[in-house]
Amino acid sequence: MKNLEALSRLCNAIANTFYPDSATLNFALFNEGIEAQAEATPKDAKLFRVAIRLVMGYVESSRSENGVSTSVREDSVKESLSYWCKQYGLDADEELGDYLRTIDDATNLW
Repeated sequence: MKNLEALSRLCNAIANTFYPDSATLNFALFNEGIEAQAEATPKDAKLFRVAIRLVMGYVESSRSENGVSTSVREDSVKESLSYWCKQYGLDADEELGDYLRTIDDATNLW
């Protein structure tokens, strides 16, 4: 399996409604200095970190709905990211940082 395919499958495993296009995947791999057509390594932390950024930046936009889909639940994506961090032997708090933090009461922020 090549890095390009591995990244695509990993993104889809994390968020099963996320099917990133090849150009986006190639760009993300290029930015990290990862050769898209090189053989993938099982549980490659660098590749996983690329997938995290892609999933965290993922917004599903549907042409038929004219906007952002509400079918993607942020809490489910966060749970999935945490699960996959464990599978890769990484600390979710360290890898995801502020993304996992939830403000329960933002009254004092206004």
